[in-house]
Amino acid sequence: MSLKLALFIDYKLKAVALVFAIFIWFFVVTENNYEYEIEMPVLATNVPDGKVVLNKFPHTARVKIKGSGKGLIALGVGGDISVKLDLSDVEKSRTFVLGPKNVFISRPLGIVADEVITPDSITLVLDDKLTKRVPIHTKIRPLTSPGYTIVGEIQLTPDSVEISGPKSLVAPVSRVFTQEQGLTGLKADVRSIIPLASLPSDKIKVFATQVELYIDVQKLLKITLNGVRVEVRNAPTNMIVNVIPSTLDLVLEGGGDLLSNVSREDIVAYIDYNRVRNIPGNEFPAAIETPKGVSYRDVKPKTFKLTFERRQSH
Repeated sequence: MSLKLALFIDYKLKAVALVFAIFIWFFVVTENNYEYEIEMPVLATNVPDGKVVLNKFPHTARVKIKGSGKGLIALGVGGDISVKLDLSDVEKSRTFVLGPKNVFISRPLGIVADEVITPDSITLVLDDKLTKRVPIHTKIRPLTSPGYTIVGEIQLTPDSVEISGPKSLVAPVSRVFTQEQGLTGLKADVRSIIPLASLPSDKIKVFATQVELYIDVQKLLKITLNGVRVEVRNAPTNMIVNVIPSTLDLVLEGGGDLLSNVSREDIVAYIDYNRVRNIPGNEFPAAIETPKGVSYRDVKPKTFKLTFERRQSH
């Protein structure tokens, strides 16, 4: 037999012996019993219908478990372990004194809970569950470049969101907000995804995390309208009320796309007789209504006279 072959056989025998020794050691070790401390999740289970947990509580517990090395290895590979607090027969609140009875092990394999080290007790408080829809308000601060304007309101899609949680926390919430954000130098329409701001309590679930925002930005335009008719509202039925002069002129400002379609018929100017009849004098300013997103200035004349004629009875 050559020296090389003898060395190879010797190496092979030693390797087999080493593997066998490791196997024997592993078998002996895994058959021994051990104590081990482990962090487990704490779960509130069997919450009654229409109820939710109101208070905050520890979501992990430190537990001492006992068992064979083999069982502990199997538990670490694929076991489901937790501390479960059964709320099936709880109406308002309960303090659970934690012990081995609360520990759930899905694949025991000889593993048992010996002691819950910390916390020693947990109190759970229940509240009625409330779900409702509330509007979303924006905290976006848009600012256009000179010569541009924002037409209409900032649009949010969706404009409301459903929230759910303990009634005592959800009931006072009348709206939710977007995160605060500034937009400057705008010269074109804005479409963007904006996250919602967090609510005061993490016990309130919000069924959306973001909204789509749209801002209509248009080039600022000014036009002058002449001859807008001024009418009288709520005049006495037995009187004919005349406005002198009967029309007004004004300057409109707004987005170019919007103003290009505005005519004098879209402007409402009037004097409400019920509001001015007890005001001394006979000259009054006109109330003016313009399409949404359109502002006005430089109204001429600023005041109007009212004259009255009694209707002829037939």
